Amino acid sequence: MLDMMNPSALRSRFAELGEQRDAVLAVSAPLREDRDAIAQTAAARMATLDETIMTAESGMFDIDQERAMIARALGGRTGEVVQ
Repeated sequence: MLDMMNPSALRSRFAELGEQRDAVLAVSAPLREDRDAIAQTAAARMATLDETIMTAESGMFDIDQERAMIARALGGRTGEVVQ
């Protein structure tokens, strides 16, 4: 049993845990690097698409505002055919 009051045993256990930690990080660090690279690439693509979408939808706010005004003026009956 580990004597928690024994500084030598505590130092030994600390070193042992450090080795275990390093072994885990040796496996996980490359995986994290791959994940981070994918995330950065995706973020760059998304930023480009966001700009393209904003350009494509230019004027959409004004269109929606006018449609809403017309829908209110018609009492919501926007699909009725005028004869």
